Amino acid sequence: MAETLFDGISLLFQKSAYSNVTSFEPCRSSIDNYKFYQFSLIPAVILTLLMAATTTRKHKLLKILRGRPGLLFPMDTLTRSSRLSYACAFGATAFVVYQISIEHTFAFDYKGPQAAITLMAIFSMIIYGIVFFPVFACLALGSAFSFGLGAVYVWMFFIVNLYRLSECTFTLTGRAVLFVRMLPTLFCLCYLSIMLPIRFVRAIRNKDYFRSPILKKRRSETLEDIKNSYQGRHVRKLLTKPVVEVPPEGFANKAKAFFMSQVHKLVYRREEGFRYSSRLLAVMFVAACVVYVITVELAAYFYKLFGNIHQMVVQDLDIIGWEEKPGDGSIINADRRALRFGYYATRTIRFSLMVALVLACTLSFFTILHMMSSFRNNLYSMYRGDFSVIPPPEDMGPVALCTGSIKFAGYQVAYFVWAYIVTFGILGLVCIAIGFIVHLFLLELTDFIVHILEQAGPSLGIGVFMMIAQWLLARFIFLQDKGQYLRLDNRRFYFVFTYFFFFFNIFIGLVSCLMRILKAIGVGMLFLGRLDNSTLPRKFEFFDPGFAAYQGFIHMEAAHTHPVVNVFIRLLASESRKRKRDNLELKEMRTDLKNGSPVTRITKVGHQRSKPINVGARFNWLVTYTLLHNPTVRIYRRGYVQAMKKARLAGIKIPISDKPVTTFDLVKTDEEREQEKQEELLKIESLKAASSFRNSTRYDTGVEARQERWANRRDRVQRQETVDTDQESITDEEGSTGSDETPKQRPLATKDIQLKLERLEHIV
Repeated sequence: MAETLFDGISLLFQKSAYSNVTSFEPCRSSIDNYKFYQFSLIPAVILTLLMAATTTRKHKLLKILRGRPGLLFPMDTLTRSSRLSYACAFGATAFVVYQISIEHTFAFDYKGPQAAITLMAIFSMIIYGIVFFPVFACLALGSAFSFGLGAVYVWMFFIVNLYRLSECTFTLTGRAVLFVRMLPTLFCLCYLSIMLPIRFVRAIRNKDYFRSPILKKRRSETLEDIKNSYQGRHVRKLLTKPVVEVPPEGFANKAKAFFMSQVHKLVYRREEGFRYSSRLLAVMFVAACVVYVITVELAAYFYKLFGNIHQMVVQDLDIIGWEEKPGDGSIINADRRALRFGYYATRTIRFSLMVALVLACTLSFFTILHMMSSFRNNLYSMYRGDFSVIPPPEDMGPVALCTGSIKFAGYQVAYFVWAYIVTFGILGLVCIAIGFIVHLFLLELTDFIVHILEQAGPSLGIGVFMMIAQWLLARFIFLQDKGQYLRLDNRRFYFVFTYFFFFFNIFIGLVSCLMRILKAIGVGMLFLGRLDNSTLPRKFEFFDPGFAAYQGFIHMEAAHTHPVVNVFIRLLASESRKRKRDNLELKEMRTDLKNGSPVTRITKVGHQRSKPINVGARFNWLVTYTLLHNPTVRIYRRGYVQAMKKARLAGIKIPISDKPVTTFDLVKTDEEREQEKQEELLKIESLKAASSFRNSTRYDTGVEARQERWANRRDRVQRQETVDTDQESITDEEGSTGSDETPKQRPLATKDIQLKLERLEHIV
């Protein structure tokens, strides 16, 4: 029976596919789409050359035609001016982007081999880019001449789109669907058709006929202009003491504050004094327009498709009957069951797909808003030097960052399109499943669901109970002070519990892994279109080309649009221009005084110079005032930074503090270190001299002692010799009386004594 049921459903869809009821006849306009864009190249090129003739070259071939025409760019990607106009200019191309990315419609009819489709797509991009180039060029140039040409060109597109919308003979519903589909393009063209003439009149009043007023504004920028700019307001906000928010009182105010905080956290929060770049707003607006067009196209397609199928099912059921009759064959009964299932299924699927489309579109819009808020927070963090979310620029290098900045705009739109399609697919399946479950309950076919709940309910309940039990035991039994500190209590019970729950948590882990997969799918669905968060872990972010493109874009923004740096440079330029004007006025005044002509500016200049200002003292006072009110700024001063560098070179660690650097006795200048080295060398030399002196003194003292000892010994020997001589004389006197000793022995004794004395003198 199941095979017969599914055969009947497949036959039903085949009949709906080949039926004349479901055939969609598009609106065949008398203006061919291919020829329109091809012939639009002629006025686009002419207008571009005319606008380029109003600009001059800066480096190459300056003597040819007085440096004209110059290189004309369509958009300053770092600018904050004309943001809505640039967004509408890109929004006018939204339907073209949809045709290229979804319908693969090129600028010319191509029926060649599939291998050359990429080449044809590149040629089509070039054609579309040239066609829309004058619209962007007139906004970038900003002169009355460019605004006039751009207004005429935009009027042409606006009239052609209105004519295409009005010439098709549709019903009221079909015409409404066509108008809703073309709504972003018509709105953008309408805005440009009104705004460009207004800017043309404004430029005529300001006498900006052919030259861009941007350089003129920069040259005439005053201190008040800098303070009132968005960058000046941001800097003033940084230097202002923050306002402490008073907590709301009353239940209604607290509920309102909580609700608004959640909205600001999940969706978007406006930050006063911050401006998004024109490029970012244009990219997000184009992505939103493309998602909107896809939603309208899919909604119209699915609604009509399943509506026609539902109508065919009703017609067939009217023929064979809604209820079974006696005598009906098995084939008729199977067809009736298939048709009845198709009757409920088509209604369920159509409604579920409509809900999924609305949810996917709404989720995409919220994602765009949340990404813009995240971009602002990331940019503020990079302004402060915090690279905890976005890796520092050293990780990729300047070339990779510049390449990523170029890729960002196209990648972002493409990622949002893919994210919308994936989100719609997942939400469609979920909504269809929920719809069928609801229909089963409505038809009282709940036996299957009850059987599933009876089988899986107890296991699910036990698992949830054990998870809650583990949490409660960990808080109240295993940790001290009811889980306030990570310090174990009841250790033996903890060890026993951990042992037995090892086996139970294996089964819980299997279910937890499935939940992890589902969570990864949900989070990936939410963050697939966002390039500010990589879908890969931090160590593998280099595999994510979208996140690399976002890094390049935001690093380029932070490097060129830092408000503090820009305000500082603009202040320097403004002061420099003011000094040049004052010096010029003084020179002219002195020249007039020498020539004896009346001085017209003497009062003004004399008033300005009546009280000479000590610039150095004023600067020192401002620095002191700033450091007193901002102690943390002291560690960024040049002296402290140089001291830190010298300390690192010397291998000395000093604490980070806002105290003046002069209080650190560990960090010394190079001159002091050289002086210390010289003093240490002198100390070493003096110690060496002292030690050598002590050694020489000890040696001399020893020699003198030895000489004195040998002299004493010699005296003793001489005295002994005298004594011996006296004894010899006495012996001689006695020998004459009877001594047997011969006189030859006495000279030998005297000779031995002389040899000893000579040896002693030699030693000494």
